[in-house]
Amino acid sequence: MFRALRSAWPAAAVLAAGAGLAGCANTNGQKFAPACPQTGILRDGSDLTRFRSTGTDLTDMVIDGRITGLSGKCALDDPTHLRTSISVAMDLTRGPAALGRQADVTYFISVSKGQAILDKADYTFTVNFPRNGDRQGLRGEQIDLVLPIDAKTTGADYRILVGFQLTPEQLAFNRRRGPR
Repeated sequence: MFRALRSAWPAAAVLAAGAGLAGCANTNGQKFAPACPQTGILRDGSDLTRFRSTGTDLTDMVIDGRITGLSGKCALDDPTHLRTSISVAMDLTRGPAALGRQADVTYFISVSKGQAILDKADYTFTVNFPRNGDRQGLRGEQIDLVLPIDAKTTGADYRILVGFQLTPEQLAFNRRRGPR
């Protein structure tokens, strides 16, 4: 259900988008759809700019990306489990310092409840830029999560955050630049 965390993120994460999953579904014949988790994009992790070596000039840019949205749905698996599916959309731009037409971009999905981060997993896109273009809009694979629920815990008690998996230098660059 949940794997052990590989790294800790601040519990007071700031969201760029805080809406719940769009397609909450009722699959067990109940009168109302289940409460779905809140979702959001980590503000400091919504942008990725990768440079070659130590330069931060436009001519040193290898790839630039922005997480542009989330889509998902949730449904009761059974009375004690909520199945949640989420997909991440992003726009990527190949920079002038890119050596080839292919790049890997890693993003994460984390699940928290209250102030506790319960799980975090990384996913990698491999983007292939066409010969006649340096921009790509992509949507990641659908990721399925199963969340335990009971009489005291509903899907609304969970928060799902996404962001690019950044190096300390990339995070510092995002913070200096500010939101785009």
